[in-house]
Formats: sequence, C-alpha cells, structure tokens
Amino acid sequence: MSKVDKESLETLSILNVWRSFRFWPQVFGLLWGTQKFYLLIILITTGLQGITPAIILICTQNIVNSVIKAQATNSFDDVIFYFLLLISVGFMNEVISLIKNYFHKLFESLLSNRVNILIMEKTINLSLTEFENADVQDQLKRSQSEANYRPYQIFMEILSIISGVIMLFSTASILLSWRWTTTILLIVVPITSFISLLRIGKQEYQLQYNRAPKYRQSWYLTFLVTKDSSFKEIKIYKLGQYLLTRYRELFNLFYQENKSLVRRRTNISFFFKLLNQVVVAYVIFLILHDTYTKQINIGQLVGMIQAVMMTQANAQGAVQYILSFCQNNLYMQQLFTFLSLDSSDKLARSLHSKEIIENNSLDRIEQIRLRNLSFCYPNSKKLALDTIDLELNRGETVAIVGKNGSGKSTLVKLMAQLYQDYQGDILINGKSIVSYPEDQFLQKIGVVFQDFVHYEMSVRENIGFGNLMNVNNSDEVLKAAERAGIKDLVNQLPSKLDTQLGKLFKDGHQLSGGQWQRVAVARAFMRNADVYILDEPSSFLDPEAEIEVFDKFRKLVENKIGIFISHRFSSVSFADKIIVMDNGRIVESGTHHELMKLDGQYAKLYRLQMSNFAKEENLVSNH
Repeated sequence: MSKVDKESLETLSILNVWRSFRFWPQVFGLLWGTQKFYLLIILITTGLQGITPAIILICTQNIVNSVIKAQATNSFDDVIFYFLLLISVGFMNEVISLIKNYFHKLFESLLSNRVNILIMEKTINLSLTEFENADVQDQLKRSQSEANYRPYQIFMEILSIISGVIMLFSTASILLSWRWTTTILLIVVPITSFISLLRIGKQEYQLQYNRAPKYRQSWYLTFLVTKDSSFKEIKIYKLGQYLLTRYRELFNLFYQENKSLVRRRTNISFFFKLLNQVVVAYVIFLILHDTYTKQINIGQLVGMIQAVMMTQANAQGAVQYILSFCQNNLYMQQLFTFLSLDSSDKLARSLHSKEIIENNSLDRIEQIRLRNLSFCYPNSKKLALDTIDLELNRGETVAIVGKNGSGKSTLVKLMAQLYQDYQGDILINGKSIVSYPEDQFLQKIGVVFQDFVHYEMSVRENIGFGNLMNVNNSDEVLKAAERAGIKDLVNQLPSKLDTQLGKLFKDGHQLSGGQWQRVAVARAFMRNADVYILDEPSSFLDPEAEIEVFDKFRKLVENKIGIFISHRFSSVSFADKIIVMDNGRIVESGTHHELMKLDGQYAKLYRLQMSNFAKEENLVSNH
C-alpha cells in the first residue's frame, strides 16, 4: 500500500477526522467549475431550508399561546397573524424545495459528466507505461466505477452538513435558554456514536480498497461472458458455467465480508439509537415537569418538544452525514490522486532533453537512427531491447523478423514514442527525437499494431481516425480504403462509409478478421506520413490478400520509410533491408540474398518455413 493510501486510511482515525475536510477546496473547485450559477442557487436554497424549520417551530409555539390568550381576551388577531405567517413560510419552503430540486437534477448530470470527462482526459494523457501499470489500473477502476454517483453524493452530503448544522443551531437555540446542559446532552450522544461508527467506516474503506484487484477480476468475467469477441470460444469450449462459478465465488466472498460489517454496524447503531431514545425521553419528561410546575407555558411545551425532536434528529443527521463524508472523501482522494498523476513519459522526455536546447520544426523525416537503444519493461530486470544500433533512410523498406519475444514489437513501440523511458538515443534527421514537438512527429507516422483496435463505429470513422482532419472527406477515406484493397468491400456494405461495424450496436455489420485487419491498414494509409509501420499486418490475411497488401504497401512507401514486422518469410524477401532479432538484439542484417548467403538464423528459419509450405502444397495436390 502506498504512502497516499496509508494516509487515506488515517483520515478515518478519531484524531484525524478534521483532515477529511481538507479536500473541500478541491471539491468546491470541482463543483464551481461544473456550473457556477446552478451551484449558487443550490447553496442559497439550502441555507434558506436550514432556517425554515426553526421559523415554523416558533410560529407553531406562538399560535398555541395566541389561541390560549384569545380564549381569555376574545381577540383573534394574533392567531390570524401567526397562522398566515406559518402558511406563508410553509408555502415558501415548498417553492424553495422545487427550485432546489430543479437545479439539483441539472447539476447532477453536469457534475457526473465533468468527472467522467476529467477521468477520460487524464487517461488519454497517460503514458503506455503508466496505463499498463496494475496500480494505475486499480486507481482508474476505483475512480471510474463510482464516477457517475460518488461526486454528486459527496456534494449532497456537503449540502446536508451545511443544512443540518444550520437547523441544529436554529432549533437548539430555542432550548438553550431553558436548560443549556440538557441541550448539550442531546448533541453528545450522536457525537459518541460517530466515534464508534468511524472505526467501522475505516474497516469498510480498507475492505473496498483491498478489493480493487478482485473487482477488476469480477468485471473481466462479466466482460468475457457478454462480449462478442469471446462468445464463440465460450460456446465451443463450454466455459460459461466455469466463468459463472468463478464470478459467484467472488460475489460470495464480497457478500460474506459485507454481511459481517453490516452486522457490526447494525449492532452499534441499535445501541446508540436506544440510548438516544432514553435521552429524548428524559428531556421531554423534564419539559412536562416544568410545564406542570408552570415554569413554561403550553405554547412553549409544544415548541420545546418539537425542538427536542428536531435537535436530536439534526444532531444525529449531521453526524451521519459527516461520517459518510469522511468515508466518501477517501474516494475523492483516490480521484484527485489519479487526476494529479504526472506522466512518466513527460519525465523521461525531460531527462532525454535535459541537454537539448533546440526546439526544432519537423517538416519531413529523412532518417531515423537508433543509437545504443536499450529498454526494460517496468518491474522486469530482463532487457527487452539490448544496445540496438539501426539506421533507416528515406526510400528504404525494412522488414523485422525473429522469434516470438525477440523484441520486434517493442522496437517499433519505442520508435513510435509509446515508451520513452529508454536508454540510448533515437535520432530524427540527426537530432534527438525529443528536440521536436511530439505532435509534429506523431503526424509523420502511420502505424498498424498487432493488437489493432476494432472500433465499433462507422467505416468512415474506422478509417478516418488515421487523419481526423479528413474524417468527413469521403474521397480521402475511399482512397485509403483503395490503398488497403477494401474499396470494393466498402461499396458493397449497406450504408457504404456510414455502415456501423461490429455487433455491439444496432444494425452493426460484422467483418471477418482479415477484413478488420485491412480496415486497420487503411487507417494507417489514411495519413500522409513519412514513416509507415506495420506490425504483423498479414496475420489474419489469406496468401492472396497478403500479396495484395504488401504490393500496395511497397507502392505507398516509395520515397518514404517503410517498416514492417512479419513471421511469414515469403512476405519479407522484397524488403531493401531485413533485420533479424533474437533476445532483444539485432543478430543479422542485410538483404534477402545477403542473409541467405550468410547461412545464419534467417536462412535456417526461411528454409524451414519454405519446407513446411512445400509439404502443405504436396498434401493438397495429393488429395
């Protein structure tokens, strides 16, 4: 558990309750930034509602006294005055309540939306290293899972605390002039219950905190069962009951833990509620006794009994809201901690550029040079890349081959600046990559990753995301589709470019794996880049489609830098340069002819693959 998380738990200790309010400035900043006018209206109406009960109580007390007085004097004027005042206050309270509820509903939607946007904006700006970090994922999950209701719940608690404290003081002031010690007794009991329930709250939060990894497991099991991409395998391998059983086990674990805490909370609450009733009964008995001995009149009797009930209820309510606020503040700490994360990429970029003072403009990429490049994944001691030296020049097509785990995909991720906490240098046109604005560099590259995204959106968006400025330019989108060899496919779809892809939404059209891959290739081709990187672009393609994609790729990257990773050696022989990787190192480099002549690892793997292809062809021909 991190230092911040330990401090979170300390906020629920008795001595540190006050610390729970240290987030009020940040919370208020969040609320103020949502909608200033709505917030002011809600705060004003809350304050007015806080003093209304005391005014109604005083009116009721005076009505009773006026009625008794009217029986003796035959003057009904005072009764009418206080009656009309009571009705007016009640009516105004209803109007205020309607106004408050109206702005409440609007503010609730805006606040939830603002928090969700803040979380998404922060997630977008995370580095890949941070996003892949399990602790960051847990923080994100905690923030995201409760974003739709928790901030508004905290806002409501703040209003309830403000309103409750105002009502508490306004009603208690009526009793203070009678017996101030008795009034304090009504407040002390709820405070005592607060201290006891605070300990339960600490245990509840710690339980929720420790559950975050298991909550993610539970969410993932639900995702697997309900997602179309996994549905077929679950059916074929009959995984449904197994996954449901695991989900039930997690739920039962949560349920039993919850049950134990709920039982303890109920027992403590019962004791203090019983004690509250005893105190209230004692105070009311004193009021009745003082009325009997004529120390107070009948009107005061009615008013003071109401004041006792309201003071006790308001004290208890304020304590409960403060307790809940203390617990919910722990969520706010998680949210603000997540939102305040500093990008490790910005730090790494600043470390790489600490001796660089230029701020170059990147108009065109002529050369990429990797110099002594090494990289190690977080929480791993093994080098994924080990002292890589490589030069790529404009007009070259470079293929990267090697066994699984040899570092091929990691290499292109570093070239694409997805990881920036590396050792060594990446030079663009002879200058450090960090001396160029990152946005300018990213505009110059087009990438198809091995785990490319299936955007369950329109064809236009799926391709146009490669260059958002032209997403609504149908001609440009169709050109990219043609470069990837799917223009005919697009024209055959029900709504052509506006066809919804995937089965997640209504009227969605599902594509085959190879068709999805071509869409991803078209997305990269949508960008007028200087560098194109294709990571296993033919993994879902049949041989004929593979030849077509690589043929179009060769034409597209003429006078550009083309980089592609492939396990199929038949696809790489046309490359100007072939890089062979093993255990994070470049072990061979050259043209297909040079590497075959070298008779090293490439030649061995090439002959093995060609031999397997030949065997397959013989089997087909014999049948």
